[in-house]
Amino acid sequence: MKNSVKYLFDSMTSRAYWQYIFLSKSGVSSILGIFGTIYLVVEALDFFKVLTRDKYGSFAFLIFLVIAIFISIAIRRPVKSISITLPKHDICVEVQIADVFDVSGAVVISTNSIFEADVAGGKIALDSLQGQFTAKYFAGNQSELISKINKELQSIEGSSPYPMGTTVPITTHGKVFYFTVMADFNDQGNASTTQAKIRSSLEGLWNYVRESGELQELVIPVLGTGRGRLKMSRKRMVTFIAESFMKASEQNKFTEKLVIVIRPEDAKKFGVNLYDIKDNLNHVLLS
Repeated sequence: MKNSVKYLFDSMTSRAYWQYIFLSKSGVSSILGIFGTIYLVVEALDFFKVLTRDKYGSFAFLIFLVIAIFISIAIRRPVKSISITLPKHDICVEVQIADVFDVSGAVVISTNSIFEADVAGGKIALDSLQGQFTAKYFAGNQSELISKINKELQSIEGSSPYPMGTTVPITTHGKVFYFTVMADFNDQGNASTTQAKIRSSLEGLWNYVRESGELQELVIPVLGTGRGRLKMSRKRMVTFIAESFMKASEQNKFTEKLVIVIRPEDAKKFGVNLYDIKDNLNHVLLS
């Protein structure tokens, strides 16, 4: 909650937000659209002699423009979530600025192709998503987590390293977490991935949830942009995930809602604007 409030404040004071309001195509379109609406209303009032031109004088243009700008800012104030409904598939994609562990639903945890889970020994970074998960739910008892993972792997054909998209469910604290392979693990203990591997990982995840999961909300962070060392912006990754989800849902519905989560720290650092993301998703998913 504290991080979300801080994000809203930081957004209001960021250059990226004001550039979006005044310099982006959608921002300018919003101001001009509101200005045009005000003008039409005033013209109608003048036509019916309710408010004639002589009463608002030669400064009307400036007054209307200022009003349009304030209204545009009010309706495009910083938000911490946006959603896109896809009526054709009867599903919803939501993007949130939040801590992924605070969002309700089954949460996707990205992992490596050998399912390495040793945080205490330094093989998995504490500040990685998997490291944060371990610290939050298995603090001081990571052996239990490793045991759970190994037990689930017994039902999977093949052996380590596992292919991208291999998924095992971990249930703890009344929640389901899907550990999904999305990166390779090299000899130096570093994880890395590519766009093609992320695509395969998502396809594997959707297939697993379709066949073995429950029809519940699915929560997924932006993938590979941190420890995965993938050179892709958060905005592009959100669209990448949403497109993959929509395509998979064309076969049959495996969840009614996908929530894509961006950390507040990343949103601030990289100037993430949810209105910009929504405009992009509307163009890509609904056009």
